Amino acid sequence: MTLRHLEIFSTVCAQGSFTRAAEKLNMAQPAVSLAIRELEAFYNVRLFERMNRRIYLTEAGRTLRQYADTVLSQMRESVEVLRESGARGTCAFGVHVTLGETRLAEILVHLAAELPEMEIRACVQNSRETERMILQNELDFAVVDNVTLSPHYLAEPLCGESLAAVCAPVYLPGKDTLTLAELAGERLLLREQGSGTRSSVEAGFQQAGVPIRPAVESISTAALLSCARAGLGITLLPRSLVERDVARGSLRELTVVGGSFCRNYFLVRHRGKYLTDGMRRVIQVLREHLGDTQT
Repeated sequence: MTLRHLEIFSTVCAQGSFTRAAEKLNMAQPAVSLAIRELEAFYNVRLFERMNRRIYLTEAGRTLRQYADTVLSQMRESVEVLRESGARGTCAFGVHVTLGETRLAEILVHLAAELPEMEIRACVQNSRETERMILQNELDFAVVDNVTLSPHYLAEPLCGESLAAVCAPVYLPGKDTLTLAELAGERLLLREQGSGTRSSVEAGFQQAGVPIRPAVESISTAALLSCARAGLGITLLPRSLVERDVARGSLRELTVVGGSFCRNYFLVRHRGKYLTDGMRRVIQVLREHLGDTQT
């Protein structure tokens, strides 16, 4: 059994097909089938069930996939680490949507100036997807606004930000203050389930025992802001996202009595992740840029 066997097995799992895996690996399909049979013989288990011209992982197959992904990930990581001294380093990090829309560009410009020798990639996703990518070693680390309690992650608090309840001037004319219960009864324009912003909003209402039922849910803050400007309801978003609209007068902020909404930002990485010197330098830049954003 070799790393190549695990690579073939992992590709078959990802593609869900021996034929597509062969195409992906630029191999003949019989060679892929042979590699899987050799793995099954080595472990003395069935890795796939073949039904209705489709393949399904067995329980043993699911277990091996976890090990295979870990071994292959660590192998790729070892190559990056050991080659770093002789070549430019690489770093892939993630940020949550708000940071992507407000601060990512300036962070990347600063990183390019500070670390010109490094190949740096950034990914903007909601917190749930970002944590999945960290678990699969698709990202080295990330800044998230909603941390799942897990023994797999290390989380470092970075900063925090308050959320603002805003609406168009024509919505609720003459009313600038709402109780938490009144706010819950309005047309709420909220981020999707799984985002850090949504979790922060729900936490604010849950503390007061007030249920909510959003009128609009979206992965796009731009869509929520557009709906709010059109007078379709009230959106709760990080202050950094709405301050420009408020300054222009296209949105106005409402005072919420009896409740507050805020969220904290964390630097998250896998507990088993090895951080190269280059990755640590990128993290330091992130700390410097985000450590002063508490509002």
